[in-house]
Amino acid sequence: MSRAPRDLALRMTSLLLALGLWFVIAGRQTAERGLAVPVELRNVPRALELTGGAPDAVEVRVRAAPTLIDSLDPGRVLATVDLAGAEPGEKIVQLTPAQIRVPFGFRVVRITPSLLTLQLESTRQKAIPVAPRIVGRPAAGYELAEVTSEPAEVKIAGPGSHVLAITSAFTEPISVEAASAAVQQSVSVGLGDPLLRLEGASRVRVTARVRETQETRVFEGLPIAIQGGVALVEPARATLVVSGPASQVRAMSAQALRLYVAVTGQDPAPARLPVSVEIGSGHPGVAVVETRPPAVAVRQAHPRATPKP
Repeated sequence: MSRAPRDLALRMTSLLLALGLWFVIAGRQTAERGLAVPVELRNVPRALELTGGAPDAVEVRVRAAPTLIDSLDPGRVLATVDLAGAEPGEKIVQLTPAQIRVPFGFRVVRITPSLLTLQLESTRQKAIPVAPRIVGRPAAGYELAEVTSEPAEVKIAGPGSHVLAITSAFTEPISVEAASAAVQQSVSVGLGDPLLRLEGASRVRVTARVRETQETRVFEGLPIAIQGGVALVEPARATLVVSGPASQVRAMSAQALRLYVAVTGQDPAPARLPVSVEIGSGHPGVAVVETRPPAVAVRQAHPRATPKP
């Protein structure tokens, strides 16, 4: 064998030994990196709701060769918790390295926190009323009379205790600023509890009815008439309280009001009968608030005796 091939073989052997030694030394060099790792809950029973206590992420420290650490994609690391067979109540879960998904060549050395306390509740549903949110003031001389929602209720779902605690849903604001007529809008519905959700429709039609400012007026000493017969009433006059649009109430006169007691004509004995009220035309928005007294004593009227000749 010539000297040249022998030298080449020695050189190749030396190179292989050097490479092997480098890999051994390099393999002993490690680096660590901390990551905020998202927590994924798997196999959550359909009839259960998570009410809090579980963090969205945990701190995980991984160890690998420096070259691997430098090239680590955080999106490839994930913590998983299997809730198959879980029941309502408190559940304590211990996270182990086996539950942390990492790329090949990495090792999990620490998880913080390693213990997770989960609160699980049964899912409940119910219907709650919609409470529209009204902002602004109507035009001068007008007021907000009524606010309605169509539909009047929405269906919600979520953890049982949270469903029981909520009493109503709200809407986006509806402005009645400077309004002199009804305002109608289609708006979205919201819930004050982030753990609850809407089932079905998430929008409602709200109607804010605006009317002329209402005013009350008192009419005193109005005569009480007899209707349907002849009788005497005591007292013979009454006080009437009416309410309605300010312009109509202010323009009303006592002549537009008729108070009467309806009798049958066969009134054999004294009785107390209610006082009825008629409001004349031209005042469609005016209504009776109170009649004082609400009833009067009624007795038969006897004609005067005729003197004998």
